Parts: sequence; structure tokens; C-alpha cells
Amino acid sequence: MLPMNTSMLRLLVLLLVWGSAAALAGSWHLLAQLPAPVVPLIIAGLMGGFSLALARVAWMQEAVGALGVRTIVAAHLIRFVGVYFLWLQTQGRLPAEFAQRAGWGDIVAAVGALALLFWPEGNGFVRAFFWWNLFGAADLLLAVGTGGWLNLTRPGSMIELSGLPLTLVPLWLVPVLLNSHIYLLRHRKKLC
Repeated sequence: MLPMNTSMLRLLVLLLVWGSAAALAGSWHLLAQLPAPVVPLIIAGLMGGFSLALARVAWMQEAVGALGVRTIVAAHLIRFVGVYFLWLQTQGRLPAEFAQRAGWGDIVAAVGALALLFWPEGNGFVRAFFWWNLFGAADLLLAVGTGGWLNLTRPGSMIELSGLPLTLVPLWLVPVLLNSHIYLLRHRKKLC
């Protein structure tokens, strides 16, 4: 169990408030009410804003640094949500292009995270850690790009992601998880 310092408590509160705001947006189906080109801009803004804050705000850096590599990697087990994407495709509720790319990519990233949690320290871990982070970040960017493209070219096809629980994915989980990959890649030499 990690000791709870002030910085970590602040980060936890920030993530809970952000997640609650994303849930509220989902309960109102806010993303479905916005013009299609605005949605990817909001997601990009959340990703960029969080990235900038992690790079510039001292207490955030302290909090994330205190988490440790394996704790951050463990957060990626949530990416088994990819199974749900694939199931929604079979129900005709998500387009195949999105469900297949995001679903399988997330499942592979989650399996990779699980493997890293049990991988012994050493050169093999460092190499696997590096490639897992690159793959995980690319998968998230591909999923966001695919979702944005489908939202623009086939209006209404991504409606599932505008309501709960899936609105939490683009408005909260993707920015947090993508930035965890960026953080882990940026600091990998001192972390591993």
C-alpha cells in the first residue's frame, strides 16, 4: 500500500473530480449534442492539458513519481474494456473499424501490462517496458483517430461513447492512460 502524501491526495481528488465531470457529461449525452468536429478537439485538449500539467506542476510530478512503475502499469489492466468494445460490435452498437482496432489493441495492451507486472527486473524488462509503452500509446492514438474519423464520416456511429459508461473512455481514461505512457517513456531510465 502506498503512503498517502498531500501531492498524491491532490492527484486523487483531481482524478475523481475529472472522472465525475466525465460521468456527468455522459449522463447528459453531451458528446452527442456537440458538432462532430468538436469532439476530437475536446479529447485532444484533455490529453494535451493533462500532459502539460504533468510536465509543469510540481505536486503532480511528485505524486506520479511516488506511484512507482508497477502501480502505473497496473492501471492499464482497465484496458480489458476492449472485450466490451468487441461485444458491442457483435450487438451492432459499435462500428467494426473502431471495435476491432480499439478492442484488440486494448486487450493486447492489458495483457502486456499483466505480463510486465510479473516480469522480473532486468534488461528484458526494460526492453519489454519500452515496446509496451510505444504500442500502448500508439493504440490509444489509433483508437481516438478512428473514433474521430467515424464520428465525422458516419454521424451517429459512435453514439455509444457519448453515454455512460463509455463516455468515461474518451473523456477520462484515454487522456490519463496516454499520459501515463508518455510519463513512463520520458522517465524510463530512472524508473527501470
